[in-house]
Amino acid sequence: MATVTGKTLSLDVLAAGNQYVNCELTYSNQDIRLEEIGFEKCTFQQTDFKNSEWLDCQFQGCQFLNCQFQESYLYRCQFNGCQLLGSDFTAARLKDVAVNDTQADYANFAEAVLTGCDFSETRLNEASFQMVTVKRRLSFNRCELVRADFTESQLKLVDLRTSDIEALVFTPGLVRGCRIDALQAVTFAAALGLDIGD
Repeated sequence: MATVTGKTLSLDVLAAGNQYVNCELTYSNQDIRLEEIGFEKCTFQQTDFKNSEWLDCQFQGCQFLNCQFQESYLYRCQFNGCQLLGSDFTAARLKDVAVNDTQADYANFAEAVLTGCDFSETRLNEASFQMVTVKRRLSFNRCELVRADFTESQLKLVDLRTSDIEALVFTPGLVRGCRIDALQAVTFAAALGLDIGD
């Protein structure tokens, strides 16, 4: 694997197997199909990544503020210490994707298909997971999900046990099987209209 540092490059010339560090990445003139590439502290000029494919890519300290990933495919990718604030993954397909120590407030995953995805120590306040399809597993480990919206999403494969779920929005009839801890059960019970006595 070659390491390329401090260059300004088009997305079109990136090579599989390379690691790009502190690079300025300019616009692509074709459909984005990137595989086995590492990005560390890179800047992306492009914000429209609709219908793109990212396979086995790793992002460390990269910013994707308000970027468009609608109907994209992300397989076996990792985001570590990144910025995904306001990014839109509507109807995207994420498989074996890990998001760690990342800020993703207001991110939109509505109608996405999520297979074996893990969010760890990530801020997802007011993020949307409306009408998502969860396959295999969707876990949130020590995340912030304040006012996150899971309306019309089946939660039976979702694990929220270690996360802050204050004011979580969900569809009561679709919570069966969701993994929560005892304290979170109070939040769910209150949202379901139950009166919990002392």
